[in-house]
Amino acid sequence: MIKTIGIVTGTRAEYGLLSRTISLLQNDKRFNTRVFACGAHLSPEFGHTITELEDNGVDNIISVEMLLSSSSRVGIAKSVGLAIMSFADAFSREKLDAILVLGDRYEILAAAQAAMFLDIPLVHMHGGEVTEGAFDDAIRHSITKMANIHFPATKDFAKRIRQLGESEKSIFVVGSPGVDNIVNATRLTKCKLEESLGFNLDGLIALVTYHPVTKTRNSSENDIEPLLKAIKNNPQVTYVITYPNADGGGNDIIKQWQTIAHLNNVQIVPSLGFRRYLSLMELVACVIGNSSSGIIEAPSFHVGAINIGTRQYGRPRAESVIDVDMDENIISTAIAKCCNDAFRLSLKNIQNPYGLGGTADAVINLLAKLDLSSFNIKTFTDHDIDE
Repeated sequence: MIKTIGIVTGTRAEYGLLSRTISLLQNDKRFNTRVFACGAHLSPEFGHTITELEDNGVDNIISVEMLLSSSSRVGIAKSVGLAIMSFADAFSREKLDAILVLGDRYEILAAAQAAMFLDIPLVHMHGGEVTEGAFDDAIRHSITKMANIHFPATKDFAKRIRQLGESEKSIFVVGSPGVDNIVNATRLTKCKLEESLGFNLDGLIALVTYHPVTKTRNSSENDIEPLLKAIKNNPQVTYVITYPNADGGGNDIIKQWQTIAHLNNVQIVPSLGFRRYLSLMELVACVIGNSSSGIIEAPSFHVGAINIGTRQYGRPRAESVIDVDMDENIISTAIAKCCNDAFRLSLKNIQNPYGLGGTADAVINLLAKLDLSSFNIKTFTDHDIDE
């Protein structure tokens, strides 16, 4: 029997992680697919990245409206409410055997709620993780409790899912899709990448992505003036800066980036997209910011990552990650360290704690093999505390 799988994506980063899985699903005769695109994908302000899905040949894209013009906390709360209604309509029109979601964003929370109320099996990737500096943490664990099937990246994350009362029989460790992409994705040559970006990639390059910190106690981290000063203090590096996600405070960070857009060694690209992002990461001296890509993907490129602030607290990290506060001098010191030849050479043999790839193939095989409807009835499982 052919299974119809819905996949939800709301941001460029999330689509990048899901892209190989989507491609394999859409080329496998055992499945029909519906790709529900929402959030920043439909927003011109954040690059209207639905065009990337279209350019990559993704079929059966269904737009789900939800993003309000406001990025305030009230605006985001209203967006979630609108999204639940929109997903309910979209899901109910399709005969879905399961819905596949990834991660911890509020768009995914809305999709998960709609799926739960419509009694559609929910498959969740990247559950069981911790990011203490964002309300994504609570969202991720909430999605875990609504999900019927869990595809965590590591055994440690699987253990945390069990701690939340989920059945061992519903948990399948598949590795990180980000690492899987690195192993399998076709890169652009440097020449083609430069042609696509419209500028040269010579000398030392830093890839910079900084997202809003959504925990109230850490709101001061959204003032990136110390990072701006550190960039100005290190003109020997070319900084390729991408826009933050659509969380509250994102617009304020974009305004701060614009204050240094005139510098000769600063290039601002609202959205690199999946293929250009990985192609660029292969060329850089370091990754700077607070995106999970510095923690999860950068180690596989043997590239140093300067992780700023608290947003990624709780995630396992490789030795290539340098944790710093939002402090001008500390960030400047870390940039100098990442650009040091001896340090870069020392990263040659580091191990990425997020695996070696094969995630998409594992996901496809499990979706094909499992009786998805059998997971619909959930019970709370009490596990031995020392398990």
